[in-house]
Amino acid sequence: MDRVERLLVPYTTLLSRYALSPDPFVREGVLIEATELGKSVLDDGPAVDQMHEVHARAQADLAQRWRDSPEGSAPQRGREALVRGEALPLMLALQLPHELATKAHHEQRWRREHETLVAMFEQTDDLIAVLDVDGQCDDVNPAFCRSTGWTRREAVEGAGAWAEPPQGVQTQRRRTQQRRRDGSSLLVDWSISPILGRRGELLSHVCIGRDVDRQQKIEDSLRENDKLRAVATLAGGIAHDFNNLLGSIIGLTELCELEAVAGSRQARNLGRIQQAGAKAAALVRQMLDFSRQTPPALQPIDLADWLGQAEPLLRAAMPRQQGLTVEVRDGGRIQIDPVQMEQVLLNLVRNAAQAMGDSAGQVRISADHAEPGGAGRPQAGSTDTHLRLRISDTGSGIPPDLLDKIFEPFFTTKPVGEGTGLGLAAVHGIVSSHAGVIEVDSQVGVGTTFSLFLPLDPDRAPVQPSDR
Repeated sequence: MDRVERLLVPYTTLLSRYALSPDPFVREGVLIEATELGKSVLDDGPAVDQMHEVHARAQADLAQRWRDSPEGSAPQRGREALVRGEALPLMLALQLPHELATKAHHEQRWRREHETLVAMFEQTDDLIAVLDVDGQCDDVNPAFCRSTGWTRREAVEGAGAWAEPPQGVQTQRRRTQQRRRDGSSLLVDWSISPILGRRGELLSHVCIGRDVDRQQKIEDSLRENDKLRAVATLAGGIAHDFNNLLGSIIGLTELCELEAVAGSRQARNLGRIQQAGAKAAALVRQMLDFSRQTPPALQPIDLADWLGQAEPLLRAAMPRQQGLTVEVRDGGRIQIDPVQMEQVLLNLVRNAAQAMGDSAGQVRISADHAEPGGAGRPQAGSTDTHLRLRISDTGSGIPPDLLDKIFEPFFTTKPVGEGTGLGLAAVHGIVSSHAGVIEVDSQVGVGTTFSLFLPLDPDRAPVQPSDR
């Protein structure tokens, strides 16, 4: 038996009592019974249209029964009451439990969905920003505040605004530099979705972003390493072939010099060829050093002693009018390949001397304990892990737009014939192979400082500071 048939008989009885009784108290009792009848079938979930069918069939059945009743009789008055629609409250009473249950279900579902959305907004690690139709920030989630340092109020008041707010009703994707509270920025990939009203009007934009700053740095580092390996392989192949040719050129030049008349034009030209050959040989050695990428032969070295031994060589690499100062504020023992690190110092000192040109400038080498990233000297009681070696000059400085390129192979700002672009690339490679970090600070017209951060030997003994 379907639900309509199960309801039809008891509902017809209630409808008959309701229509035949003019007493409002009796009718009120019948309405309560109709509500209870609706509750009894609530688990079956009868639809509203089925309840309408039950009411229509019951009303038609009673009207047919009472059609030939005598004038003025109770059935005749009940039939007239049905015609006037007085039985409508009974049908509403039957539907009331279903309507209340449906309303409660929708409210519970709305509450559950609302709580889920709030939890997603509050707990997700993705950055979320809600923008109004004008592109102004309406709200941000805690992940946005954690990543940027802005409070929710600061973000809404303008800190979360974009230079170019999203426009239109199309889903957009963009990558932006999101400003942090401390003045720095992070790289964020945004997915921007429009929120439309029922008539298709734009209400707001929901922007979901992912911090890709670290990922981008890793990708850039991998690309840089791949490029360095490719260039190193190419440089090594060219250098070996060129070295063979160069050996023949220099050897034949020396033989010709033995036969040339001293002071003649031929002797002078052969001398120029030999000088050019010597420069080319130096370039070949530099290319071979860059391409070999030989692992460093690490050994514990006392910094002050090593700088003292390297100082005469560094002074010899500088013009007479320029000075060199070596100062060890905080010494210690470091694990380095002294030959490779000597090459690093030599390259940096030569670059500093060339940056100062013919002026009587000063190159300063200083050593202390500090951490990479501008952390400065550790606080008292903390453990020093790096030794910082700084090479500073008073030269022309490096323009800001070139700082990111100076370690690229074959990149140089020197005139043609004066620079190969391999010196700083080799410096970067050697420092990295020592598990170190190199940082650059430069101001145009003031000077440049290269900071080398090298791990201290964990078993180092205290060393007294010295000033050379």
